[in-house]
Amino acid sequence: MQRSSSDRDFAAYNAAQEGREVRPLARRAASLLSPRAHPPLVAVELGSGAGVEARFLAEQGFDVHGYDSDPSVGPAMARLARTLPIRHTTADLAQIDVLPAADLILSCATLPFVPRTAFSTVWSTVRDALRPGGVVAVDLFGDRDDWTSTDGTFLARAEVLALLDGLEIVELSEEEREGRSFAGPKHWHTYRVLARRP
Repeated sequence: MQRSSSDRDFAAYNAAQEGREVRPLARRAASLLSPRAHPPLVAVELGSGAGVEARFLAEQGFDVHGYDSDPSVGPAMARLARTLPIRHTTADLAQIDVLPAADLILSCATLPFVPRTAFSTVWSTVRDALRPGGVVAVDLFGDRDDWTSTDGTFLARAEVLALLDGLEIVELSEEEREGRSFAGPKHWHTYRVLARRP
């Protein structure tokens, strides 16, 4: 039986993220832009959790729009928004059909939880929101990942390349490894993608 990604306890996962380091994908993506520009550059984060990366991007000079389906992260994001240029929206990513025009779109290990039936529409929304010269930085799951029995999106390399058609690929790395997830041991098959709109 296929397991739904909605069965996962994202509230517990997000609560456990407090105090962790900023993910390397976010640091690398920010380094490709000049966020101290005037007016400020805009970053969209899909799967903001409790705001570790949102805080980092805002402190780098971005105006940040964060989206997450877990309502429990709302108070943490509201606290950040009191002192930083962060706007938060609680929303199912699979239902989002428009995003603010953005210079950076970041999604650290969240897009794979969008069901396959909705993924192409979400990806089109991401591409439509990306400004010329803008960077998209995402983690994607491969088709040999342990979680392929869930209702998420798991991609072969050729499918990842198709997603990036027309974009300048800055980095595309593929990794398979044994490791751990929040739920326990796991075989990971992942892609790290950074690409720029010409």
